This record gives sequence, structure tokens and C-alpha cells, in this order.
Amino acid sequence: MGTFDELLAKAKELAKAAGNKTEEVVGLTKLRMQAAQLRSEIDSNYMKLGEIIYELSKAGTENQELVNMCIAELEVQQEELAKLNEKINEMKNVIQCPDCGASNPNGSLFCARCGASLKAVQKPEDEQPQEEDTVQPALSQDQSEKQSD
Repeated sequence: MGTFDELLAKAKELAKAAGNKTEEVVGLTKLRMQAAQLRSEIDSNYMKLGEIIYELSKAGTENQELVNMCIAELEVQQEELAKLNEKINEMKNVIQCPDCGASNPNGSLFCARCGASLKAVQKPEDEQPQEEDTVQPALSQDQSEKQSD
């Protein structure tokens, strides 16, 4: 009966791992959908801005306040998109090259596509090597007495 219990425990463990992975995939898919929708909105706002500038130019008038409002809205949307992309990259355990935009595994020092340095993109905790536990040799009683003096 012990083997059956072990088998059942392993099956539960595998089911839990599969459930966790499914949650990750669903979360990543939701973020990707949000990013795609936001990109679509940004494209639409670029089109509207172009139409506004065209119509104003065609009429021979200026309305810099309206243009500035459109630009401000686009900048806010681009910041939101950058945050979404950052979350996506974190979930995928990748960093993006600042030069060419290629995805590279976390910990990469150089971009696999263009060779640019990725040190500026690394997070501070990733840059510092983690300290390994080192085993100190045990001191003899004579050595420990000398150190305490």
C-alpha cells in the first residue's frame, strides 16, 4: 500500500505543478492581449493626430493646444505599454536589448542579435554575484586560544 500512496502523492504534486504552470500561461496571455489592445489604441491615436494636423494645415490654422493634448495622451499610452512589456519580460525571464529590442535570457551580458552590452539593462540584484556558503576549517583548541588573545 506504501507504493500506491507514493504514487498518489507524486500525481498530486504533478497536478499542482501543471496548475501553477497553467496560471502562468494564462497570466502571460492576458498581459499579451492587453499589450496588443493598447498598441492598437496607440496606432489609432497616431492616425487621429495625423488627421488633426492635416485638417488644421489644410484650413491654414493652428491649434497647438489640441496637438499637445494628443501627444500627451500618446505618451501616457506608450508608458503603459512599456510597463506591460516589462511585466511580460519578467514573466518570460528575459531582458530586452536597448539597441535592437531583441529578447535575451536574464543574466546575458551581451545581446545575441547585435552584440550590444546588456549591463545597463540588468537589475542590481542580478549584477551582484550571490555569495556562496563557504566552509571554514575548524580551528584546533590551540588556534582558537591564539585568536581570542
